[in-house]
Amino acid sequence: MNLTLQNSVITLVTVLLIAIAGFLLGAVLTSVGIGILSVFGVDVFEQSVLLIVINVLALQGLGFGSVALFYLLTRNEGMDLLMVSIPDFRDLLAIISGLVSLFVVLVGVQIVQTAFGIQSADHGLVERGMQNPELLLILVPLSILLVGPGEELLFRGVIQQLLRIRFGTIIGITIASVIFSIAHVGSLSGEGLFPTLITYVLLSVILGVSYEYSENLVVPSMIHGLFNAVQFIIIYLVVTSESQILII
Repeated sequence: MNLTLQNSVITLVTVLLIAIAGFLLGAVLTSVGIGILSVFGVDVFEQSVLLIVINVLALQGLGFGSVALFYLLTRNEGMDLLMVSIPDFRDLLAIISGLVSLFVVLVGVQIVQTAFGIQSADHGLVERGMQNPELLLILVPLSILLVGPGEELLFRGVIQQLLRIRFGTIIGITIASVIFSIAHVGSLSGEGLFPTLITYVLLSVILGVSYEYSENLVVPSMIHGLFNAVQFIIIYLVVTSESQILII
């Protein structure tokens, strides 16, 4: 195995291990949080809102964030690997453009799926939100404050950066988007899993491009968080099983 191929394999294995580590740490922290509350007599599984809050805090907040920061601090570049700065007017335009692009792609995909009778998989959070609308309102700030920043820090700030450095921008964004899509398999159920994962890849590419274009992690973090938050607000307002949304 030549050196170039060896380094490429090492990079791919590294980013996969980083993603897995983020989920494993999140799962462990979720269990710890549930265990601590149970000691005080709180049955988290009987309180869906509390369970989701704990899961988001443990996974996207602490799990993804801790793994990403730990990895960054072990590299020679340290935090310099991240592209992050205080948003300016150009970044604001990028956020608006990215958000609009996500919804355009989402609507376009849904039109195609409807035309060809292709189903989409169901997202666990949406299903729970349909049964408990209060949960949807809680998820709005969580999406903006934790889900968007947490997932973008791990998948764009670390994983995409490492892939871009090794393989170049286009391939880096593509592979990172595939990993991002596969990472959501556990949240999906029902028929239409493959088409939904393809849609995730398309949406993730937009987030990846927004990061490379703006050179500011705040941009894809805000786009991601707002995209989910707007959909949660919509589903809360309509409260119907026929609402078509795709939480990423």
